[in-house]
Amino acid sequence: MAYRVEIHKRDGVLSVEAQDGDNLLQVLRTSGISIDTPCAGKGICGKCSVRVSGIEGGPSENERLLLGSSMLGRGYRLACNCTVTSDTMVYTDDSKNEAVIITAGVQRDIDICSVVRKKYIELTPPDIEDQTPDMERLLAGSGMTAGSDMQPLLRRLPSVLRDADYKVTVVEADGKLISAEPGDTSGSLFGAAFDIGTTTVAAYLYDLNSGDLKAVDSMLNPQRKYGADIISRINHTKQSEENLIEMRELITDCINELLKSLAGDAGISCDEIYHAVFSGNTTMLHLLNGLDASALAISPFIPVTCGLLQLSAAQGGIAINSNGILTDIPCVSAYIGADTVAAVLSSGMYERDGISLLVDIGTNGEIVLGGREWLMACSTAAGPAFEGAGLRCGMGGVTGAIDSLAAGPDYGYTVIGNDAPAGICGSGIIDAIAVLLDEGVVDETGKLAGSSNWDSLPDETRKRLADIDKMRSFVIAGENESSTGESIIITQKDIREIQNAKAAIAAGIDTLLHSAGIGYDQINRVYLAGGFGSSIHISSAARIGLLPRSLADRVTAIGNASGSGAAECLLSNIMLKTSEDIAKRIRYIELSASAYFMERYVDNMLFL
Repeated sequence: MAYRVEIHKRDGVLSVEAQDGDNLLQVLRTSGISIDTPCAGKGICGKCSVRVSGIEGGPSENERLLLGSSMLGRGYRLACNCTVTSDTMVYTDDSKNEAVIITAGVQRDIDICSVVRKKYIELTPPDIEDQTPDMERLLAGSGMTAGSDMQPLLRRLPSVLRDADYKVTVVEADGKLISAEPGDTSGSLFGAAFDIGTTTVAAYLYDLNSGDLKAVDSMLNPQRKYGADIISRINHTKQSEENLIEMRELITDCINELLKSLAGDAGISCDEIYHAVFSGNTTMLHLLNGLDASALAISPFIPVTCGLLQLSAAQGGIAINSNGILTDIPCVSAYIGADTVAAVLSSGMYERDGISLLVDIGTNGEIVLGGREWLMACSTAAGPAFEGAGLRCGMGGVTGAIDSLAAGPDYGYTVIGNDAPAGICGSGIIDAIAVLLDEGVVDETGKLAGSSNWDSLPDETRKRLADIDKMRSFVIAGENESSTGESIIITQKDIREIQNAKAAIAAGIDTLLHSAGIGYDQINRVYLAGGFGSSIHISSAARIGLLPRSLADRVTAIGNASGSGAAECLLSNIMLKTSEDIAKRIRYIELSASAYFMERYVDNMLFL
């Protein structure tokens, strides 16, 4: 039996049909509604909450725990726990998708020598004495050899040559002919660089003649509806070939939408873009290319390929000039991807004397140590807690997220977008825990203050401590302050999640130093890569033990270093070849087999 599901969004109402027994989350997904599901619909993160009517049956125990009595009383349910058994109305919160995405990164002066180039030539027209075929005439006149896929050009070539009286612009990639255009278009040549993150996708449009940045845009990664982490997404693709195809289409559609936006902002056509370079972790690049990523999720964690990959735009389904080329920056291993290689490239640490440490604080927690002489790297499964997943009031860096907190007695906070707060993001909770540690509200084991030590706390602080839904909690913003009507709190469980995540990063750093046989005093500089690294307060990160305190004064945030590295590879063939060299030089340290890592992980659980 079919039922009507009416989906109320901020920009209108969508009515769809669902069958009896359909899962509500799946109905929303297939209807094109983006719902935050860090746990991939397992019912354990609490982020797919929607206000509903028409759902029969009471809430599950997980819903009671994750949503609380107030939200349940106002009609909120977890979409992943709801089954359609009658006509249903759903009210979604589109504002959750208004992310603040860091696209800026370090900018280095590099010589512009793009893989793709244009050259204007004037050919001698054929006559009865010179019956050289069109393609051979073009190759001889340009001094180039033919590219691997000439069929699209061969179909257009007669008209291109004759309409322009044999005065044409040839397009080459690494000395091989890939296209030809009528007249002199050598002044119009563009390329795009992409950083495909697990959470966000950043895009950059460059003039390949001048090296000028012409446009920047970004989007949330649409694959996130199948989980905040790469393992959830890999598991989804393993269920069927159709799921793998869908996952690839989600990211290619996202890229093509960004390309259209970039071209529009720059006042050009996508047909003028001849090269696109992609950076991202190994899983993201596998999914972009439609490769089976299942072996990345199980020991011994073997990728299909890690090498630099080039193919035609037509093959890749990317909406640049169909004769253009697509390039994937090389990876190192299953968990040290092109994004890390690109970050090492743009930071310049690979060519510097002395020892540098690069840390990307995120779900995979990539860390690189070394310099001109050697490089080693590891990936720490820190999990998505720093991105708000798994936290009672956690959310990503979107409008409405508390992103910083000051000390008491007022505990003043700032909110992304300057709106009423709806939750707290990673930088906010790092600040909060640092403040609570300094004030004795949280002890070194991570335990929130109980009745036994209340007397030592100020009155204003004690008022914020409460047991909410049977969990010890600290109230950051009361229900009268928030946009949800719910108090924004940090629970004891939230603190444990952050402890696990920060311990993984800290232990990874310790393990690399141990493997290299060096101490913290030998590190000259520390680079924090990624958008999250640009938003946190270094002092708070050091206070909770996420970063070593002794290195706090040597830290530099380098923003979206992966995107910057992709841009360098787009603008310079030398930098692209350097990325291959970096990938080969990095020695990968597998932490899952390291007893030292586990020892340091346990030690770093404490807030010392």
